[in-house]
Amino acid sequence: MPAPTVSFTEPLTSPPRVHRAGTLAELLEAAGTRKRIVEAWGVSARTYDTRKRSPGTCTVGELQQLARVLQVSEEELFAVVRAQAHATGNPEALP
Repeated sequence: MPAPTVSFTEPLTSPPRVHRAGTLAELLEAAGTRKRIVEAWGVSARTYDTRKRSPGTCTVGELQQLARVLQVSEEELFAVVRAQAHATGNPEALP
């Protein structure tokens, strides 16, 4: 079974660029500015860095908000974070 991915389109590029992120860090890198996500999540830059390094520490609400901001599928985003958490030895994260 292939690893889950999240498709993210940069709408203001011509032609629109599509990214397929296999980790939360890849998605955040493709998404643009750290400031944008920090404001959407309502967290500090330090917390953003923690979430990027250890996606299993994300709350359900943070991931739902991220999915809305980036206009990506919640199901795909949760699948990527869950797979990453399992791969890094944190299987309790995001059941």
